[in-house]
Amino acid sequence: MEKAWLFFNWASRLKGFKHDQYTYTTMLDIFGEAGRVSSMKHVFQQMQEKGIKIDSVTYTSMMHWLSSSRNVDEAIELWEEMKSKGCHPTVVSYTAYIKILFDNHKVKEATDVYKEMLNSGCAPNCHTTRY
Repeated sequence: MEKAWLFFNWASRLKGFKHDQYTYTTMLDIFGEAGRVSSMKHVFQQMQEKGIKIDSVTYTSMMHWLSSSRNVDEAIELWEEMKSKGCHPTVVSYTAYIKILFDNHKVKEATDVYKEMLNSGCAPNCHTTRY
């Protein structure tokens, strides 16, 4: 993880190279998997400050790692932020969020999100319906 961060920073100083949403999200995932939530949040904040596009993949990843580290309320806030910024959830986003809610005994909220997903025209997949 440290080597990945060093490489990430080294690459950002290369002439003609610019990180994009994919490289930022990958770095965010590396920190999330390592349980380094504050570092993950720092990368997310850098994305926002530098105007890097934050899509549903990035939001979903953040929500997953936040909930994995028991920051469920922050994951819920991020879901609301994602939608308020006009970033439309995908079936993967909906499924991940529903799982977060179910895993934390928020059955009514999960059911409401499932109904929202259907009403938005987003069809569930085999992973969505197993919760």
